[in-house]
Amino acid sequence: MELTGRGKTLLAVSAAVGLTALVVGEGDLLRAAMLAAIAPIGGLALLAWTRPALESNRVLNPAQIEAGQPTQVRLGIQNTGRRRPPALMLEDRIPYRLGNRPRLVLERLAPGARSVVNYTIVPGSRGAYELGPLRVRCSDPFGLAVSNQEFPMTTRLIVTPRIEPLPTLRLPGGAGLSSGDSQAQAVSITGNDDIAVREYRHGDDLRRVHWKASAHRGELMVRREEQPWENSAAVLLDLRRGAHRGEGEMSSFEWMVNAAASATVRLARDGMAPRLVTAHSEFECRRGDYSETMRYLATVSATSGAQLSRVVEKAQRARSVSAIVALLGHVTPEEAGALGRLARRGGHCTALLLDPTRWAHGANPNDPRELAFAAQHRAAAAALMSAGWQVIPVVSGSELRRVWTGLGMWKAAGV
Repeated sequence: MELTGRGKTLLAVSAAVGLTALVVGEGDLLRAAMLAAIAPIGGLALLAWTRPALESNRVLNPAQIEAGQPTQVRLGIQNTGRRRPPALMLEDRIPYRLGNRPRLVLERLAPGARSVVNYTIVPGSRGAYELGPLRVRCSDPFGLAVSNQEFPMTTRLIVTPRIEPLPTLRLPGGAGLSSGDSQAQAVSITGNDDIAVREYRHGDDLRRVHWKASAHRGELMVRREEQPWENSAAVLLDLRRGAHRGEGEMSSFEWMVNAAASATVRLARDGMAPRLVTAHSEFECRRGDYSETMRYLATVSATSGAQLSRVVEKAQRARSVSAIVALLGHVTPEEAGALGRLARRGGHCTALLLDPTRWAHGANPNDPRELAFAAQHRAAAAALMSAGWQVIPVVSGSELRRVWTGLGMWKAAGV
């Protein structure tokens, strides 16, 4: 508990007037100063007597939302004490990116009573946000003294990337990417003549060990169980920090993350089992459940050391897929050569490739560094196309829906 600015001022004025009254010998003025000083001191005493004993909780509905969608925050306050406190002011601390801190007034709570207040927030960008702690403030009727109580509990809000509605992707020749299409339309990235193997797990039958594959890979491998074929796709996301351009929400990395989320949702809704592959993680959406993938994309960030070679290796070791959609930053010709191996045995492979010279604003086109980037981009795009990839350049202002519509046309885009 403490005095407010108003209470401190009144107490200071009372003290000054009282001293003056003593000096000049004015008894009435001294009594008035003493009465004035009683007000802030009485406010502190009143708060000490009525200070609330509170319990609180916070519930989010829902706790995971898409960027741009609202969520309701419900604060529950219960008076566990034996006295009725003054009116309470609630202030819930939220990150500045979510807007101003909500301040809510709660009427006087009877002993044992519980009250619930709500407020709504609409996050504009993806991320994981901590809501709280909650501060409860009460003051005396004249606002001369104040008591603050803070509840350290916090609640996490997960905001996933914004999902743009995309049309169903169609493969060349009119085949759709859905579980109802024929198996003939799918071409395994690892080849139909290869034996499907995976890493040995504790408890696997040693009779299923594939010794040739084990010797080739340097680790114990076993044959996969026979499983019915299902149509699927892989979404590759480039996390290399130095491969992207721009800052914040306007960066090419944010564009690629939103594209990966939208593509995953579209493919999952089409009845596929899309697999998101990055240099650090892999997520597979089974039976249309892509919640884990969205939680990952909510907080993923560009990092150093996320080599494309690791993405290629994971994509090669994955199960057969009908198509690959690669969301790539700036790629060198050597990196494009490594990616080209994914299309050597067929399959519908499309690269949404960042054009670094057409994303950065204010760049000097005659700068030697920009000229080198442009030459690398053209060479990388040519290498991917010669390997059998469809290449679509991504520039600043590219509309994802329009880019996605062009994925099934199976023609090299001009670069």
